Amino acid sequence: MRISTARLLAASALLPLALTGCGLLGGSGHHEYGVQERSVKVRKGAKFTLSVPASPALGEHWYLADPWPSGRVLRYNGKREDSHASPKGVTGGGEGVEYFDFTARKKGSTTVKLLHCPMARCSSAAQAKASASPVPTATGTPGQDAEYFLYTIRVR
Repeated sequence: MRISTARLLAASALLPLALTGCGLLGGSGHHEYGVQERSVKVRKGAKFTLSVPASPALGEHWYLADPWPSGRVLRYNGKREDSHASPKGVTGGGEGVEYFDFTARKKGSTTVKLLHCPMARCSSAAQAKASASPVPTATGTPGQDAEYFLYTIRVR
């Protein structure tokens, strides 16, 4: 069976369009970004999630901190939590993930500032701001002190 050059070129030209429709190349699918991905590019109208590791049973929580991202660029859709119980025979523990959901509204750039509060060091973004001020972190691993994780979001 022979495939003509014209058909092969046409098929290869349509491949990126097909992959975009499936969400594999930044289409309208829902995307999730972790703590290692601090620079996020999404398309207008895209829904995406920032996911962060958490252990609520040990007093570890995350909060959306001030200043909130530009409402012109992003819509904050809320926070979700998924936690797993400790393994059998282990008391006090368990792991989980906290999710911050957004929708890209208009082209532009904004910053999402998440506050990591480990071991009950703070119970809200306001409390953390009033006490010893957390600092932004450049690492991808949450530490033992309250710290900010800054995400730059670019909507195209």
